[in-house]
Amino acid sequence: MAVGTALAGLPAEINCPICLDGLRDPVTIKCGHNCPSCIQQSWADVQDRFPCPVCRHPCKERHLWSNTQLGRSPGAKMKQQEEKRLCEKHKALTLFCEEDRELLCPLCTQPPDHQGHQVRPMEEAASHHRQRLSSYIEPLKEQVADAQKSISIQSKKPLELREKVETQRLELLSEFEDLRQFLERDQEAVLSRLADEEKASEKKLSAIITEFSKYNSTLKGLLSQVVKCTVLTDVELLLQITSFYKHSEGFSPSMFSVQLRREGCSFPFQYSALQKITKTFRVDIILDPETAHLTVSEDKKCVRYTKRMQDVPDFPKRFTVNTVVLGFPYFHSGRHFWEVDVGEIGVCKDSLSTRWRSPSACRGGWRIRQQGNSYDAPGAGTIPLLSEVKPRGISIFLDYEMGEISFYNMTDKSHIYTFTDTFNLPLRP
Repeated sequence: MAVGTALAGLPAEINCPICLDGLRDPVTIKCGHNCPSCIQQSWADVQDRFPCPVCRHPCKERHLWSNTQLGRSPGAKMKQQEEKRLCEKHKALTLFCEEDRELLCPLCTQPPDHQGHQVRPMEEAASHHRQRLSSYIEPLKEQVADAQKSISIQSKKPLELREKVETQRLELLSEFEDLRQFLERDQEAVLSRLADEEKASEKKLSAIITEFSKYNSTLKGLLSQVVKCTVLTDVELLLQITSFYKHSEGFSPSMFSVQLRREGCSFPFQYSALQKITKTFRVDIILDPETAHLTVSEDKKCVRYTKRMQDVPDFPKRFTVNTVVLGFPYFHSGRHFWEVDVGEIGVCKDSLSTRWRSPSACRGGWRIRQQGNSYDAPGAGTIPLLSEVKPRGISIFLDYEMGEISFYNMTDKSHIYTFTDTFNLPLRP
């Protein structure tokens, strides 16, 4: 404290006696002098002894120690602050170039460095930029609030992720359970068929063995007769030869070859063809509100039946006497796959009349409808559906060129029924 006070009271002592400039970043050598620039300049061309530029006191080594106490004196700090406010080439910095964002002295504004640039007084520039910075405050606050809101939303994503993973996990477990049950049923059916085939083959083998035993006995009798005939007289031999030849031309049984029908595990469609169909030919179906007096949802994905007639415009293509709604797109060719909830579903010609009660196959429609735990297809008879596999959805696969419309239970991916026909007009769901 005492040394600092003394230094503060002696501003003249903080100037270099050689260059008469204020000490900036003062150092110390053995003799106690402090100007780093003068000391380094005087030592530039010497090798072994390094004299002080003030008192010529020789130093054996080129070592400078920073004089931190002198550097903290008010005079030194003031000198450093003044130098910072001065241009390196000229004098005090009082102007600001807006293009280069640089503080300048009046001489620096002369051509060519800042020619044509907007240069304003430092105070005016600072006021301008202070006001401009103030305009950033509210937008930045809003961005901070948005960022915090985003963080809050994203913080909920792990829970959403876990819920989606759990939903998919349950779906996979259900699918594997369906597959396990299918494999068990398929195993029982295959092994039962194999056992039945084994019994049938054993029965055939037993009959063949019996025939061969009888044939063997006949052959032994013929052999004995031949041996006896060889010792007969000519007359006796010729009298019996006709009977011998007649008995020797008997039936010879055929050999039985064991050929089992090739059995195997018949995986359901979802693990082979249907999975490929789903990925390759899936189409997005939307409903056409102009064809139905039913209530169609805003996204045109769902339809709801109501007994009361809807107050809707009377379009020529609207079905008014039955619960029918057509969908988009039209199908002119190719193969297409889509899924719907359980109900009465199918495909019809675009020319289907709106006056008929139901779009049956003979009138330009191919459909199936649920009847309890089974399905029926008008014009195709009743198709029983496995009662233990309740469908959560029905899928349709249309092959226009092949003339096939197939329906599948999407719970176990089992096949329900396939219509075959010839298509030459646009079709619609």
